[in-house]
Amino acid sequence: MYPQENGKKVKLYTGSYNAPVVTGDGSVYLGKGEGICLWEFDESAGEVRLEKSWPEVLNASWLTLSSDGKMLYAVNELDDYEGTMGGALSAYHIDARGCLEADSILPVMGAAPCHVSCDGSGGHVFTANYNGGSMSCFRLAADGGLAEMDLQLVHSFGEKENADGRGDLRHPVRQEKPHVHSAAVKDGFVWIADLGTDEISCYELEADGKPGKCAASVFLEAGSGPRSFAFSREGNMLYVTCELKNRIAVYRWEKEKRRLSFVQTVSSLPEEARDAESSIGGIVLSEDGRFIYVGNRGTDTIGVFAVDNDGFLSPVQWISSEGKNPRGFTLSPSGGWLLAANQDSDNLVVFERDPDTGMLAKKRVYEAGAVVCLLFTK
Repeated sequence: MYPQENGKKVKLYTGSYNAPVVTGDGSVYLGKGEGICLWEFDESAGEVRLEKSWPEVLNASWLTLSSDGKMLYAVNELDDYEGTMGGALSAYHIDARGCLEADSILPVMGAAPCHVSCDGSGGHVFTANYNGGSMSCFRLAADGGLAEMDLQLVHSFGEKENADGRGDLRHPVRQEKPHVHSAAVKDGFVWIADLGTDEISCYELEADGKPGKCAASVFLEAGSGPRSFAFSREGNMLYVTCELKNRIAVYRWEKEKRRLSFVQTVSSLPEEARDAESSIGGIVLSEDGRFIYVGNRGTDTIGVFAVDNDGFLSPVQWISSEGKNPRGFTLSPSGGWLLAANQDSDNLVVFERDPDTGMLAKKRVYEAGAVVCLLFTK
């Protein structure tokens, strides 16, 4: 297996659900989470130890770090923060021990924000607001705190989409309106996945750090439900999970030409399970770009796929997530471990990872309430 760095211990943050929120099917969910938790992870043994929790942080369903690692930003996936009919974005200073000190919180002006990313320059942070069908852009203060929301993109169904019959092919419950699920920054562009409209698009970041005009967009097959992104290190390959069809869609990105070209779609499920009630969630690409990992929520498996030199995917393994609803997962800094959080069974599972084959083997299971996001420090 992977040669571990003896005795190396790193910090890990997890975000969880601990307040009511309206889910994709319209039901209200209340998780057993503890807000944001700080863990110590031992790279040599694959063990985690809880150090501290901040249970006052509500529904921290996605976390990201500033480029210098001194700030942590968390979306608060709420439907009505302080009467705004939407959720919020929180900013925290990180001290030398990894502990969080609250700095600022602002409404995102969109319901159920579920993803957040930084622009890399320390100037802006972006949230994807699922039930709001929007992306919010926040200008940062000099100390990394939140200064103001200075732009918002609100999606709607276009006339052409309705005219060409796409609307008739959408999922009647999950795609009743736009649902922006991701807003991910890569190489000077912010990429948006809209589960409701089946569109992925990107906007070039201008000199002031705000998104400018749309640089490229593409509609996936109607009823796909694009959710989460992974990018190759070079930035020329884009992998997106299609939640409603249990597929991974692969695109080639020609940055200079501002052009997206379709490459491939593959099922996230083995052939014998393709009629099962399940939905693909998150996606992670290994640091060397050779393997992709996805979570299948329903069949409750982690799917492992090899990436060839042209970016094409082929299945390697499906392994039990050892729980229910494997929503959040990440690779450790060494790449020797994959940590997966099962939201509905309230556990955190450590898998050992073979760097040559990409395959996983279960090592340890820990209690962790309604965790949906995992983030290692830089």
